[in-house]
Amino acid sequence: MVLQLSETQIEDFVKKVDFEKAKGLVPVAVQDASNDKVLMQAFMNEEALRLTLASGRMHFWSRSRGRIWLKGEESGHYSLLQNAILDCDNDAILFKVQQTGVVCHTGQETCFHKPLLAEEEHAVDAKIAERIFEVLMDRIKNPMEESYVSGLAAKGEDAVLQKIGEEAVELILAAKDNRHEGIVHEATDVFFHILVLFAQKGFELREIFEELERRHQLKTQKLQRHI
Repeated sequence: MVLQLSETQIEDFVKKVDFEKAKGLVPVAVQDASNDKVLMQAFMNEEALRLTLASGRMHFWSRSRGRIWLKGEESGHYSLLQNAILDCDNDAILFKVQQTGVVCHTGQETCFHKPLLAEEEHAVDAKIAERIFEVLMDRIKNPMEESYVSGLAAKGEDAVLQKIGEEAVELILAAKDNRHEGIVHEATDVFFHILVLFAQKGFELREIFEELERRHQLKTQKLQRHI
């Protein structure tokens, strides 16, 4: 879920930040919460920090333009706040976000894409579901005209349920034809639209994981009783 603080919580956090050392600014780093990749570095003044904590979307102070800017205000690629972590001296902040779209103006996933030594690509894992789910919730909460999810959600729950049914049928047909690529594609469509349903209802993705864990524990306990 996107982190949005109350006025009291914002005040408590802002009071801890040392803005004096850098003459009214603090350096901030932005990290992808789903894969720990460092996305960008920027600066904030107090107002930008307050806007970030209140809205759940990253705001920064542009030293070149001399104004506050919302990340994604032109591209629509917002950085959705998950957590804010002060360093030991209270004069720098690490923000963990779920990123909608690429973060860099060059089209790269991260602004840090010029390594001295070549690095291995990070393997994709289940965390991508969390990243996509945050984007879906944002598209429903803050509709965008060109967004498929915004348009589908606007049609109501029945439209989402119909899509789940249609994609489930497509999955069955692909499985009956034993088409590997088709099965993967259609299963992904089913899962995606289930995520849309959860986001539309305001459920949390972790509820699926918690239910899987509960079932796994029950099964494990039954097996242990028979050993």
